[in-house]
Amino acid sequence: MFHTNTQRLIDVWREQYSHSEGTPDRAQISPVAFGPLLPQLFMLGGETAGDEVFRLAGGFLADLHGRDLRAAPFCNLWAKPDRHRLIITLARSRHESAPIVATANASTISGESIGLEITLAPLIGPTGQVDRIIGLYQPISMTARLVGKPVSQLALRHLELIEPNQTRPRDRAHLRLVACNGRRVA
Repeated sequence: MFHTNTQRLIDVWREQYSHSEGTPDRAQISPVAFGPLLPQLFMLGGETAGDEVFRLAGGFLADLHGRDLRAAPFCNLWAKPDRHRLIITLARSRHESAPIVATANASTISGESIGLEITLAPLIGPTGQVDRIIGLYQPISMTARLVGKPVSQLALRHLELIEPNQTRPRDRAHLRLVACNGRRVA
């Protein structure tokens, strides 16, 4: 299961996907509609996967990275070994019109880290092509662990392409922990 804020962005994107019978238009989804999540939202722009730059970035992202991200290349925030996998999945997301959820470790230069869910959902821009991506940074651990230090790098833990009509995350086990009298049995 994703964090409720991550799921909210996916649900809003899916609703517009079904109305437009395909990739939603950038004008159909207003970041302002997300209210309290606005500091965690961002918009990327770029003609092809891998060349996306931040067009807009909420205050939470600026605080987390310790700088204004506008015009910064998105892929440069990631560890070098993860960039190729991310670019391939972004290209697939654009082609298949499907959101992505990246579970990542966000680390400072001195080694403190937190977990993030980073959602990326493709949009059609003013050119009529998929050249925009709306996204959300959702912390899944306490940001206080960073002790005020900026994040210097993101590292992938899991990367998942979400089918537009999928009801639950794919590639995740659906097993539950079962205990009997305090002992794990399954």
